[in-house]
Amino acid sequence: MAGTLERRRRGDARDALAEALKSRLRAVPLDRVTVTQLTNDCGLTRQAFYYHFPDVRRLAEWVFETEVAARVRAYASELGWADGLVQLMRYMRDNRSSTLGVLGGLGRSGLERFLFDQMRPITESVMEQDGGGPVQAQDRILVVDFYTSAVLAVVLRWVADGMVEHPYRVVGDLEIMLHGAIRESVRRLDARATPHRLT
Repeated sequence: MAGTLERRRRGDARDALAEALKSRLRAVPLDRVTVTQLTNDCGLTRQAFYYHFPDVRRLAEWVFETEVAARVRAYASELGWADGLVQLMRYMRDNRSSTLGVLGGLGRSGLERFLFDQMRPITESVMEQDGGGPVQAQDRILVVDFYTSAVLAVVLRWVADGMVEHPYRVVGDLEIMLHGAIRESVRRLDARATPHRLT
């Protein structure tokens, strides 16, 4: 019972900090949000903040991961990768200020790494739905990383262009390009990995 209450209190504190951060990001960029502001906004101590997060950036990543990425991954595995990616992009567009605040605060390399980690499970889902991956483990990694990077490039361009184009259109174009491409990559890699018999 005591353990359950403690977990609930921890969850409540994280949720309160998340809401305070999202509220702040509507007005200022991530790098101008301070721990003091957030703890004042939600009535927590600095000690409580640091119990959960090492800094504001990590809180921002946690918000994105828990509110978006985890749901998208579940959605993608149940209903298909395209639906999962559309949901991710719709969330980013609907929560433009906080999304740009989080993504801008990560820096270019941090942004790419962060989004790559969020999108990689979606690409794995594409591969599984398209007949499974290569036989060899290193080839599976190669295929997933290659196509994740390709999809990521499209999403980053969409963000840079102001998230104007409708996510359904962007993802529809990706579906056209990816349809059969992953399966063909898998076929070629498996053919290379299979020793040819001498006749």
